[in-house]
Amino acid sequence: MPKNKNEIISSKPIIGITMGDPAGIGPEVVIKAVTDNRIKPICHPLIFGSEQVILSAAKRFTRKVSIRKIGRVEDARESGESINVFVSTGLDHTKIKTGKITPLSGKMAADSVFCAAQFALSGQIDALVTAPLSKKGLQLAGYDFPGHTELLAYLTGTEKYAMMFVSESYKLVLVTTHLPLSRVAQTLSRKLILEKLMVTQTTLQKYFAIPDPKIGVCALNPHGGEEGIFGNEEKRYILPAIKTAQRMGIKAYGPFPADTIYSPRIAWGFDCILAMYHDQGLIPLKMRGLGEAVNVTIGLPIIRTSPDFGTALNIAGKGLADPKGMINAILQAVKLVRKTKSFI
Repeated sequence: MPKNKNEIISSKPIIGITMGDPAGIGPEVVIKAVTDNRIKPICHPLIFGSEQVILSAAKRFTRKVSIRKIGRVEDARESGESINVFVSTGLDHTKIKTGKITPLSGKMAADSVFCAAQFALSGQIDALVTAPLSKKGLQLAGYDFPGHTELLAYLTGTEKYAMMFVSESYKLVLVTTHLPLSRVAQTLSRKLILEKLMVTQTTLQKYFAIPDPKIGVCALNPHGGEEGIFGNEEKRYILPAIKTAQRMGIKAYGPFPADTIYSPRIAWGFDCILAMYHDQGLIPLKMRGLGEAVNVTIGLPIIRTSPDFGTALNIAGKGLADPKGMINAILQAVKLVRKTKSFI
């Protein structure tokens, strides 16, 4: 790890990739992604997980690819054409039931994240890309986190963070993430919305080279609350947060009704859109197709990306999983790394 962020490193970045939940499509899309001809020319991919799970996936879903278990992360730079695996779970892979989430599959997935996150924090890998895990699996394994985002925030000791999605059409950040819809309104606050605006601006400046970003903010209620007829969260929380952000020099605008802000005429005027809850942001984003957007956890001291889809248990083990989203997540991770380091 260079002491000076502008120091030129004479090698490609090492990108750590977790295998995801072994009962889902994670191992399949990981294997397909790291063997894609766009990946190895730009980075050293290193899979964290079960050697046997990855070996099994390689035999089923690729052509004659060798698996190489390494004991030091740095050895990933000398892998040749082999797929590098850092064993991060010693649990019995033979008891995994494809397509069925269990405490075992959840624990194996979590083990891989724990291990990879530590190497990312220590700077031994340059970025972390996570394959899909099951939120139910985490819960069954005893981890009270609703997903990767909150788990990684905990592991890195991060208090101010957010879930961003990056696509060719636009960038999107969520104020609340994996919550029942009934809890969204009671969770919103001026402080929370302001924090998301602050971390969004910092990320756009640091990683996307946008010096003075414009952020469009969604309303929560239909028609922006219609002057309080349909709700008053806009007046109580969202508008005050926007005004405070503006006084801080953040170019935040709105709140705009969610049924209009995503129209190209409005959306293209912003560098990022801030949505109040999960589906408010992800439904319009995913209408452009699964795998087109990359999930980036912003605010962390590490770079973390992931595809925009889940474990897809219904097609697990059938060879039908499209690796496009996983490939895009790795490509995006490399782009973000290159914003803070220089590789030749």
